[in-house]
Amino acid sequence: MAFRLKLLGPPQLLDHESRLVPIPAKAFALVAYILLNGGGAHASRAALRQFLWETPDTKTAATNLRKFLLRIRDRQKEFGFELISEERDHVRLSQSVETDLARFQRVVSRHGPADLTALCDLYRGELLEGFVLEEPAARDWLEVQRAKLREAFVSAVSHSVEAADQSADRMSLRVIARRLIEVDPYNESGHRTLMRLFAEDGEPARVRDVYRSLEQCLREELDTEPDAVTTELFRALTPVRASAGSSPSDGRPRVEPAFARSDVHSMDPEASDAPLAPNRSGAPKVTVLPPTSIGGQDFGHQIVVSLIEDVTIGLCRFRSLSVVAPHTAWELTTSGKKGLFSSFGIDYSVETQLQKRGDELWLSVKLLETLGRRILWTDQYEVTRTNTSHHYRRLSLRILTSLVNTIERSELARYDTEPPPTAYHHYLAGQKHLRTLDLPHTRRARRAFKLALSIVPDFVPALSGLARTLRLEWLLLARGDTDLLTEAERLASRSVEIDPDDARGYRELGAYNLYVGRFDESLKAFGEAEARNPQFADLLIDSADALTHACEPKHALQKVELAIELNPLCPDYYWWIAGGSNFHLHLYSEAIACLSRMRDQTPAYRLMAASWARLGEREQAAEYVRRVMEVHPDFRVSDWLSILPIRDPQYERDYEQGLREAGFD
Repeated sequence: MAFRLKLLGPPQLLDHESRLVPIPAKAFALVAYILLNGGGAHASRAALRQFLWETPDTKTAATNLRKFLLRIRDRQKEFGFELISEERDHVRLSQSVETDLARFQRVVSRHGPADLTALCDLYRGELLEGFVLEEPAARDWLEVQRAKLREAFVSAVSHSVEAADQSADRMSLRVIARRLIEVDPYNESGHRTLMRLFAEDGEPARVRDVYRSLEQCLREELDTEPDAVTTELFRALTPVRASAGSSPSDGRPRVEPAFARSDVHSMDPEASDAPLAPNRSGAPKVTVLPPTSIGGQDFGHQIVVSLIEDVTIGLCRFRSLSVVAPHTAWELTTSGKKGLFSSFGIDYSVETQLQKRGDELWLSVKLLETLGRRILWTDQYEVTRTNTSHHYRRLSLRILTSLVNTIERSELARYDTEPPPTAYHHYLAGQKHLRTLDLPHTRRARRAFKLALSIVPDFVPALSGLARTLRLEWLLLARGDTDLLTEAERLASRSVEIDPDDARGYRELGAYNLYVGRFDESLKAFGEAEARNPQFADLLIDSADALTHACEPKHALQKVELAIELNPLCPDYYWWIAGGSNFHLHLYSEAIACLSRMRDQTPAYRLMAASWARLGEREQAAEYVRRVMEVHPDFRVSDWLSILPIRDPQYERDYEQGLREAGFD
């Protein structure tokens, strides 16, 4: 089937090239009603009139329905599809357009384990997500149907996910369990499945993450605790941490750094009585150990050594980590002195090994917590002559991202179990809050960064993070309080002053200069930031935002694509920037498709309204205008554009026209 109608999640009609096809908004509700109330085939005109226009004046309702169906017919003729056909007393659904809701109903009715992936693919979100029906009875009907479909999904997936046999694809099971938790955050079947999978893969830190997240959610929102079955499973999968070291702050032994000692080869950690010197911020120390050579595999060994050096350099760019220099890491490997890890205060080690499998050469990478030698993450990669340097560059980025994410998860788990938290732990908590783009989470992040700075006043990651929260609040409040932006600039400048090699301070300076209209200074600051950390996805998306406002949307979209490649499970902010870039290229359907991927579309309502208006869909545009006015009742186009930095007046005029066509004053 060439055309696909999506009713689960944000409603969309897509053509054979997955392009958005604009249709009247109520057409989505009409199809949903026929599928759920009309037996899936047809519904009477009288029932549809009553559903869509709840009025005692049947003549007016009949006229409304006739005009509405005429608009649908016009769109069907224009774009070459058939969604509905009309009979004298009924409206019938066509079989030529594939509907996700109809497929969902069929899969749920089969209720087999093999259908789990299909269910997760189909259930993108609630029925007509983000759609508001005007009539009270229709709104009630929609809420009831949403609840029924949600319960059908949760019941079907919960019933099968824990019972999946060992032959099931493990990665698919992870995805299914996470989707179940997204739909039902209190669902313990999904949490238990994830815990088992992570434990079987040797990732105890992630087991703790899953359990602590469930525990906090149940306690704070339902005032209850996890089931006894879940708690017993958690205890069985996570043996009690052994207590070691004498540092009161986080349970890790800390001593004078190795580079301050006279001779690494002559050190005897047991004989040393040097005083402890804990890292003030609590940032973990990491070493990346190169692989030893395999006879006859010089080519592969050289490639891998280069790859590991690239990973080490990438880790060094994350200033919230302390990375052991490659020379010391090499000495630790070749001299067999891994027992010095605790003496050097090393918290995590990345161990690599070349393995020969017939004619193939593979690189095994493991991340271990040095205390207890527990494996937190592991993966394997094939090494061949045919792979390009571009392939290995991408591979190093994949390894780098996995390492950083796993270390941060491990540290957040430590935050929950081993108080008092360090500055680094508060910083991680702030970063976690910033994944959600709304005012409450932004302010929680600010509190976390302030706590980090109360422990270490010059901790650069927290300084730049605090600047970011002020900038985001300024954006979310529709750019009202200039004091927020001024303070953000001061903190960013302070961050650069303390550590001019850290990309994050330049990132915040770039954002500040953008929003005060200094486009050249903004792009220069982002260039400085990217030179320091070219694989920082959040930095790339902010750089794309600056390019969009500087009226270089094609270049901006290139940055967006790279950022999403580096961070595929990206936050809403990425899709907001992508939507703006597409809008300025007059790709309005693509802009709407990007904005529709935001979990919370509130910040993008204005852009969504303008995009629908430029497509000629005034009804859809008017709905987003209404939502904007509920949040910002004093919104005026002229006021908005007066504080919105856009370099080219023509781009500003295009945006203004879209806003006014949507219905804004």
